[in-house]
Amino acid sequence: MRKKIYILLVMLLFTTGCACRYDLTIDNDTYKESIILAASSDDEKDNLNRKWEIPVDKNNYYLGDENIDETYTNYIYDYKVNSNNNLVFSHNFGRSDYLNSTEVSICYKTLSVSNYQETTVISTSNNAMCFDSYRNLSSLMVNITVSNKVISNNADKVNGNTYTWNINRNNASDKSINMVFENKETTDSQDNQTDNIVSKNEKYTMYIFAGILLIIVLIIYFIFNNLKNKDDGMDD
Repeated sequence: MRKKIYILLVMLLFTTGCACRYDLTIDNDTYKESIILAASSDDEKDNLNRKWEIPVDKNNYYLGDENIDETYTNYIYDYKVNSNNNLVFSHNFGRSDYLNSTEVSICYKTLSVSNYQETTVISTSNNAMCFDSYRNLSSLMVNITVSNKVISNNADKVNGNTYTWNINRNNASDKSINMVFENKETTDSQDNQTDNIVSKNEKYTMYIFAGILLIIVLIIYFIFNNLKNKDDGMDD
Protein backbone atom coordinates (compact mmCIF):
# COMPACT_ATOMS: atom_id res chain seq x y z
CA MET A 1 0.00 0.00 0.00
CA ARG A 2 1.31 3.41 -0.90
CA LYS A 3 -0.04 6.86 -0.26
CA LYS A 4 0.48 9.51 -2.89
CA ILE A 5 1.04 13.05 -1.68
CA TYR A 6 -0.22 16.28 -3.17
CA ILE A 7 2.42 18.90 -3.75
CA LEU A 8 0.39 21.70 -2.21
CA LEU A 9 -0.01 19.68 0.97
CA VAL A 10 3.50 21.01 1.55
CA MET A 11 2.12 24.51 1.80
CA LEU A 12 -0.31 23.49 4.53
CA LEU A 13 2.67 22.37 6.59
CA PHE A 14 4.34 25.76 6.42
CA THR A 15 4.11 27.78 9.63
CA THR A 16 4.82 31.08 7.90
CA GLY A 17 3.79 32.58 4.57
CA CYS A 18 5.01 30.45 1.69
CA ALA A 19 6.35 31.92 -1.54
CA CYS A 20 6.26 29.73 -4.62
CA ARG A 21 7.98 30.19 -7.98
CA TYR A 22 6.82 28.55 -11.17
CA ASP A 23 9.27 28.45 -14.09
CA LEU A 24 8.34 27.34 -17.60
CA THR A 25 10.89 27.21 -20.42
CA ILE A 26 9.48 26.63 -23.90
CA ASP A 27 11.93 25.07 -26.35
CA ASN A 28 10.14 24.21 -29.61
CA ASP A 29 7.62 21.52 -28.55
CA THR A 30 9.24 20.85 -25.16
CA TYR A 31 7.72 22.58 -22.12
CA LYS A 32 10.16 22.42 -19.19
CA GLU A 33 8.35 22.98 -15.92
CA SER A 34 9.91 23.70 -12.51
CA ILE A 35 8.25 24.55 -9.21
CA ILE A 36 10.41 25.95 -6.41
CA LEU A 37 9.41 26.11 -2.73
CA ALA A 38 11.71 27.61 -0.07
CA ALA A 39 11.79 26.69 3.62
CA SER A 40 12.47 29.34 6.26
CA SER A 41 12.22 27.36 9.51
CA ASP A 42 13.57 24.02 10.78
CA ASP A 43 10.08 22.48 10.79
CA GLU A 44 9.53 23.53 7.20
CA LYS A 45 12.92 22.11 6.21
CA ASP A 46 11.96 18.75 7.76
CA ASN A 47 8.62 18.78 5.94
CA LEU A 48 10.28 19.44 2.59
CA ASN A 49 13.07 16.92 3.04
CA ARG A 50 11.03 13.76 2.47
CA LYS A 51 10.00 11.42 -0.31
CA TRP A 52 7.45 12.92 -2.69
CA GLU A 53 5.25 11.10 -5.17
CA ILE A 54 3.39 13.66 -7.24
CA PRO A 55 1.91 12.69 -10.62
CA VAL A 56 2.61 15.10 -13.47
CA ASP A 57 -0.77 14.42 -15.08
CA LYS A 58 -3.71 16.09 -13.34
CA ASN A 59 -5.87 13.03 -14.10
CA ASN A 60 -3.70 11.00 -11.71
CA TYR A 61 -3.59 13.70 -9.07
CA TYR A 62 -5.87 12.85 -6.16
CA LEU A 63 -5.43 12.88 -2.40
CA GLY A 64 -5.15 9.77 -0.21
CA ASP A 65 -5.06 7.22 -3.02
CA GLU A 66 -3.81 3.84 -1.82
CA ASN A 67 -4.12 1.89 -5.05
CA ILE A 68 -0.89 0.81 -6.73
CA ASP A 69 -2.42 -0.82 -9.80
CA GLU A 70 -1.89 2.20 -12.02
CA THR A 71 1.53 3.26 -13.20
CA TYR A 72 2.18 6.90 -13.94
CA THR A 73 4.97 9.46 -14.15
CA ASN A 74 5.85 11.52 -11.07
CA TYR A 75 7.57 14.86 -10.84
CA ILE A 76 11.31 14.65 -10.28
CA TYR A 77 12.07 16.32 -6.97
CA ASP A 78 15.30 17.66 -5.52
CA TYR A 79 15.78 19.11 -2.06
CA LYS A 80 18.69 21.54 -2.24
CA VAL A 81 19.98 22.09 1.26
CA ASN A 82 22.81 24.32 0.08
CA SER A 83 20.55 26.50 -2.03
CA ASN A 84 18.29 28.28 0.49
CA ASN A 85 16.73 24.92 1.37
CA ASN A 86 14.70 24.87 -1.81
CA LEU A 87 12.50 21.98 -2.82
CA VAL A 88 12.35 21.80 -6.63
CA PHE A 89 9.84 19.76 -8.63
CA SER A 90 10.45 19.44 -12.37
CA HIS A 91 9.21 17.66 -15.48
CA ASN A 92 9.60 18.07 -19.25
CA PHE A 93 6.28 17.92 -21.07
CA GLY A 94 5.48 17.56 -24.73
CA ARG A 95 3.28 20.35 -26.08
CA SER A 96 0.05 18.32 -25.95
CA ASP A 97 0.86 16.72 -22.57
CA TYR A 98 1.43 20.12 -20.99
CA LEU A 99 -2.32 20.77 -21.10
CA ASN A 100 -2.68 18.19 -18.29
CA SER A 101 0.01 19.71 -16.07
CA THR A 102 -0.86 19.08 -12.44
CA GLU A 103 0.83 22.26 -11.29
CA VAL A 104 -1.10 24.51 -13.67
CA SER A 105 -4.40 22.81 -12.80
CA ILE A 106 -3.83 23.56 -9.11
CA CYS A 107 -4.07 27.29 -9.77
CA TYR A 108 -6.07 27.61 -12.97
CA LYS A 109 -9.31 25.94 -13.95
CA THR A 110 -8.49 26.08 -17.65
CA LEU A 111 -5.30 26.12 -19.70
CA SER A 112 -5.19 26.49 -23.47
CA VAL A 113 -2.19 26.03 -25.77
CA SER A 114 -3.31 26.48 -29.35
CA ASN A 115 -2.10 27.41 -32.82
CA TYR A 116 -3.40 30.53 -34.54
CA GLN A 117 -2.03 31.07 -38.04
CA GLU A 118 1.76 30.94 -37.47
CA THR A 119 1.68 31.64 -33.73
CA THR A 120 1.17 29.77 -30.45
CA VAL A 121 -1.38 31.17 -27.99
CA ILE A 122 -1.10 30.32 -24.28
CA SER A 123 -3.95 31.42 -22.03
CA THR A 124 -5.47 30.54 -18.66
CA SER A 125 -8.68 31.39 -16.85
CA ASN A 126 -8.68 34.54 -14.68
CA ASN A 127 -8.81 33.30 -11.10
CA ALA A 128 -5.67 31.85 -9.47
CA MET A 129 -7.51 29.33 -7.28
CA CYS A 130 -4.50 28.17 -5.26
CA PHE A 131 -4.81 31.17 -2.92
CA ASP A 132 -8.37 30.16 -2.03
CA SER A 133 -7.35 26.62 -1.11
CA TYR A 134 -4.04 27.18 0.66
CA ARG A 135 -4.03 29.79 3.41
CA ASN A 136 -0.25 29.88 3.85
CA LEU A 137 0.50 30.64 0.21
CA SER A 138 1.50 34.31 0.21
CA SER A 139 2.79 34.84 -3.33
CA LEU A 140 3.32 33.10 -6.63
CA MET A 141 5.82 34.19 -9.26
CA VAL A 142 5.31 32.79 -12.76
CA ASN A 143 8.25 32.96 -15.20
CA ILE A 144 7.86 31.91 -18.82
CA THR A 145 10.99 31.88 -20.97
CA VAL A 146 10.64 31.52 -24.74
CA SER A 147 13.24 32.10 -27.47
CA ASN A 148 10.61 32.73 -30.16
CA LYS A 149 9.44 36.26 -30.91
CA VAL A 150 6.60 37.26 -28.56
CA ILE A 151 3.76 39.11 -30.30
CA SER A 152 1.70 40.02 -27.22
CA ASN A 153 1.54 39.28 -23.49
CA ASN A 154 0.06 40.56 -20.23
CA ALA A 155 3.16 39.99 -18.07
CA ASP A 156 4.03 42.35 -15.23
CA LYS A 157 7.72 42.38 -16.12
CA VAL A 158 9.90 41.45 -19.09
CA ASN A 159 13.61 40.71 -18.79
CA GLY A 160 15.14 39.61 -22.09
CA ASN A 161 13.11 36.61 -23.23
CA THR A 162 11.68 35.87 -19.76
CA TYR A 163 8.16 37.10 -18.96
CA THR A 164 7.11 37.39 -15.30
CA TRP A 165 3.72 37.51 -13.58
CA ASN A 166 3.60 38.45 -9.88
CA ILE A 167 0.49 37.00 -8.25
CA ASN A 168 -0.68 37.54 -4.68
CA ARG A 169 -3.88 37.37 -2.67
CA ASN A 170 -4.89 40.90 -3.66
CA ASN A 171 -4.81 40.35 -7.43
CA ALA A 172 -5.34 36.57 -7.67
CA SER A 173 -9.01 36.86 -8.63
CA ASP A 174 -8.15 38.66 -11.86
CA LYS A 175 -4.70 37.42 -12.86
CA SER A 176 -4.70 35.35 -16.02
CA ILE A 177 -1.62 34.30 -18.01
CA ASN A 178 -1.75 35.30 -21.68
CA MET A 179 0.99 35.11 -24.28
CA VAL A 180 1.22 34.90 -28.07
CA PHE A 181 4.52 34.03 -29.75
CA GLU A 182 5.68 33.04 -33.23
CA ASN A 183 6.17 29.35 -33.95
CA LYS A 184 9.40 30.05 -35.82
CA GLU A 185 12.35 30.48 -33.49
CA THR A 186 14.24 33.76 -33.69
CA THR A 187 17.99 33.20 -34.02
CA ASP A 188 20.99 35.51 -33.96
CA SER A 189 21.79 34.65 -37.58
CA GLN A 190 18.28 35.69 -38.61
CA ASP A 191 18.71 38.95 -36.71
CA ASN A 192 22.09 39.53 -38.36
CA GLN A 193 20.57 38.74 -41.74
CA THR A 194 17.88 41.31 -41.13
CA ASP A 195 20.46 43.86 -40.02
CA ASN A 196 22.50 43.20 -43.17
CA ILE A 197 19.44 43.66 -45.37
CA VAL A 198 18.60 46.94 -43.62
CA SER A 199 22.21 48.07 -43.96
CA LYS A 200 22.24 47.29 -47.70
CA ASN A 201 18.93 49.07 -48.20
CA GLU A 202 20.31 52.12 -46.43
CA LYS A 203 23.36 52.10 -48.74
CA TYR A 204 21.15 51.78 -51.85
CA THR A 205 18.98 54.66 -50.61
CA MET A 206 22.10 56.79 -50.12
CA TYR A 207 23.33 56.01 -53.66
CA ILE A 208 19.93 56.82 -55.17
CA PHE A 209 19.72 60.08 -53.23
CA ALA A 210 23.26 61.06 -54.34
CA GLY A 211 22.38 60.23 -57.96
CA ILE A 212 19.18 62.32 -57.87
CA LEU A 213 21.07 65.20 -56.25
CA LEU A 214 23.75 65.05 -58.97
CA ILE A 215 21.08 65.12 -61.73
CA ILE A 216 19.40 68.15 -60.13
CA VAL A 217 22.75 69.97 -59.89
CA LEU A 218 23.51 69.21 -63.56
CA ILE A 219 20.07 70.43 -64.66
CA ILE A 220 20.50 73.67 -62.70
CA TYR A 221 23.97 74.09 -64.18
CA PHE A 222 22.72 73.63 -67.77
CA ILE A 223 19.77 76.00 -67.22
CA PHE A 224 22.03 78.63 -65.65
CA ASN A 225 24.65 78.22 -68.42
CA ASN A 226 21.95 78.51 -71.14
CA LEU A 227 20.52 81.69 -69.60
CA LYS A 228 24.00 83.17 -69.35
CA ASN A 229 24.70 82.49 -73.02
CA LYS A 230 21.42 84.18 -73.99
CA ASP A 231 22.32 87.24 -71.91
CA ASP A 232 25.75 87.41 -73.55
CA GLY A 233 24.10 87.19 -77.03
CA MET A 234 21.72 90.03 -76.21
CA ASP A 235 24.63 92.22 -75.09
CA ASP A 236 26.37 91.68 -78.45
